[in-house]
Amino acid sequence: MSTRAELEQVHAGLKKDSAEKAEEIERATQNPGGARAELTQLLDAIYGADIPTDLKRPMTDLLVRLSEHEQLEERFGTLLTNADTAFLKQLQATHPNLTPREATVCLFVKLGYDTREIARRRGITTRGMESIRYRLHKKIGRGKHQALKTYLSGL
Repeated sequence: MSTRAELEQVHAGLKKDSAEKAEEIERATQNPGGARAELTQLLDAIYGADIPTDLKRPMTDLLVRLSEHEQLEERFGTLLTNADTAFLKQLQATHPNLTPREATVCLFVKLGYDTREIARRRGITTRGMESIRYRLHKKIGRGKHQALKTYLSGL
């Protein structure tokens, strides 16, 4: 049987894990910077500059990718990593009928967050999040015993 010290140690470990997950969700749900206008100005300046085309092309390609990244962040209302952006693009291509809210929930499910953690950060009840996940199962076309996380990880 576990001693009180062992239980306290396990409890401390769980609190630490929960705090780390909460921090990551907080980072992901912050409002994006919205620097798309500045990126567009920089892109216009590069197009207008007297720079050889072979040097101009990599710069403009990078700025276009950054602008697309910003646009996705604005749409989903979260700060995204490059991997998150790639996942959301793939998810949109595969399932264009998903709303931004559903896509954000899919991202959190893929990242390994459980229903309670997502619900707490989204400001809804656990039961509400369970309903969203149920509807996602239907919308994505997963069967009754097919895990949503497994499917999303495979995208």
